[in-house]
Amino acid sequence: MAYSSMQSSSGELFAAGTKENTLFQRVVHWVRERIELHRAEDELHHMSDAELSDIGLTRGEIHMAVRRGF
Repeated sequence: MAYSSMQSSSGELFAAGTKENTLFQRVVHWVRERIELHRAEDELHHMSDAELSDIGLTRGEIHMAVRRGF
């Protein structure tokens, strides 16, 4: 059975051929991963510009830094 090609940041959410986990388990994992990403973004957005600068980020880079690393 093939699933859609929608992918998480790890690239495995609905990848065809993933037999170890049920579709429900993969969806739950995907939702949990999204919650973690949003929490990380929220934490960074609550930092001051000076704090962000200390770690080498600007506000505009937060989204990509959380999803792709910096």
